[in-house]
Amino acid sequence: MDFNEALQQLEQFKDTDEYKNYFGGLITPDRVKEYLSTDEGKKIIQPDMDKYFNKGLETWKANNLDKLVNDELTKRNPSTDPKDIELAQMKAQLEAMQKEALRKDLANKALKIANEKKLPTELIDFFIGDDEETTNNNIKNFEKIFNTAVSSSVDNKIKDNTHIPPADKTEPLTGVEQAFQEMTGLKITQ
Repeated sequence: MDFNEALQQLEQFKDTDEYKNYFGGLITPDRVKEYLSTDEGKKIIQPDMDKYFNKGLETWKANNLDKLVNDELTKRNPSTDPKDIELAQMKAQLEAMQKEALRKDLANKALKIANEKKLPTELIDFFIGDDEETTNNNIKNFEKIFNTAVSSSVDNKIKDNTHIPPADKTEPLTGVEQAFQEMTGLKITQ
């Protein structure tokens, strides 16, 4: 008996319980899962999975996407009245003008302090802070650093240019020097 004949005989028993139990036992959930995990099984099931996913995505878009987009637009661009926008611009301009006026006032005070302390006024713009206290502290720090640098420079110059008179040599005074010494009472040393 060949395969086709066997199939024809099985067709006769198709509606019986024995037939259903026998062939039902051949197809189990584990066997189906195992088959679907193979490349051949994936080729069969993938189009149905894609349809299911696309349908779910479209449903989600229809139910949620518009709300999410609108919420994000509202968050980024809150609906404001043109009057509110104009008021905000005017406030910003006023704040800028106040900052500029404060800066000029601080610059004048800093210039006055620098002149009193005989500091270079060309650098004053670098020491102006956000308020008077900060500006004064910046000028004090600059004064300290500047005076230290000037002192150090003067000390170095003095050390480089000091004249040390010879120890044992006493030269006789010229006539003019002797006359000057007698008139003033000051000693001239060489």
